[in-house]
Amino acid sequence: MSGDKGDAKPGAGWPAATLSLDRNRPGETSVRAAMWPTLALDTDERWFDELYVWTEGFQPGTMQRARIQLNALNKAFVLLEREKVRRIGVTLSFGTVERCLDLVTDAFDAHRFHVHRIVVLLRGQLERLRSPYRVQGFIDWLHSQHVPVGYRVAAPRVSMEIKAIDFVRPDFAKLLAPTSRRPEYWEDVALEGRAAGLRVDRAIVAGIETREQRALAVHAGFGFAQGSAIRPAYDPPSIRAPATLPPLGGPETATHDTPP
Repeated sequence: MSGDKGDAKPGAGWPAATLSLDRNRPGETSVRAAMWPTLALDTDERWFDELYVWTEGFQPGTMQRARIQLNALNKAFVLLEREKVRRIGVTLSFGTVERCLDLVTDAFDAHRFHVHRIVVLLRGQLERLRSPYRVQGFIDWLHSQHVPVGYRVAAPRVSMEIKAIDFVRPDFAKLLAPTSRRPEYWEDVALEGRAAGLRVDRAIVAGIETREQRALAVHAGFGFAQGSAIRPAYDPPSIRAPATLPPLGGPETATHDTPP
């Protein structure tokens, strides 16, 4: 999933009865989703809107997480098909790709005309992979399809995830905004990113909630950001088909037994 509880939680809830750890109490758990616009810090460029998904009330297992992420991936493609968004980003865990590689690639193959409008963020623990070649092959395949591949830094410091960054070789990275208000600390984070091989001008800083944080991100050289101080999140657009009326004169409109 995108995260455990998200960078913020304004979004719509997805029913999670089939994902609950306790099927007798499905109402106590939910899968939540929000759309986070990703904007450049120095221009008006809107890169993509991230379909951000998290759970409340339970910690999903590996296959539960994979199921949620696969549903999110398919929803993202439907949003593109129906022109609900111009470009969209989704998160896939290493474990999801490793265990469900065929299902993931099938989703891309089924929507090949919209693949160029999707952005993939990878995350996970590299040491838990049993077949890293499957994930590496998927990354190479995404690059062959011209799909931008990012890496979500979950650790407090970028330097703690150098191995994963070297493995993914991401086109960009996403990290949470530092909690410090000192410009020097933000500069150190940017320096660590560069030392790890990341392009800071293509990095996304999430959780920008104040003008001060935005100014610190710009000063440190970060290129993109998410957060309420950048553009508020919004609920994922509905993809339900609108109700249709039967044609006039059809069998559902009027019969000898019902008044017109």
